[in-house]
Amino acid sequence: MNEITRRPAVGAVGTGQVSIDPRWLELYAQRVDEAAEELTRARAELREAPLRTQSFGELGRTLRSAEAYGRAAGMLNQQLDRACEVLTSAAKGLHDVAEHYGAQDDDAVALIKNADRR
Repeated sequence: MNEITRRPAVGAVGTGQVSIDPRWLELYAQRVDEAAEELTRARAELREAPLRTQSFGELGRTLRSAEAYGRAAGMLNQQLDRACEVLTSAAKGLHDVAEHYGAQDDDAVALIKNADRR
């Protein structure tokens, strides 16, 4: 089991307090990035070699299978486009959140170090 599935990114610390683990969020953002890239590559491969009308033969031409497939493929391609957009956006948002909370941790460490020097 990896670090991402074992530890939650957000946890309750005490009354009204929340703890954020920026490292966990960054690792999760990387996984979402990888999924978006993989889905984008798959989409490109699907578009490189679409089924042609001839693929359905004479019976397919008679039954208009190519047209039905074309409509279904168009709808699925739209959904695939949206999935790629959503995953990419989610990854960016997770990276931004991880960076924000990581910067807060860095600021807190700097304040503690400055206080120790006094």
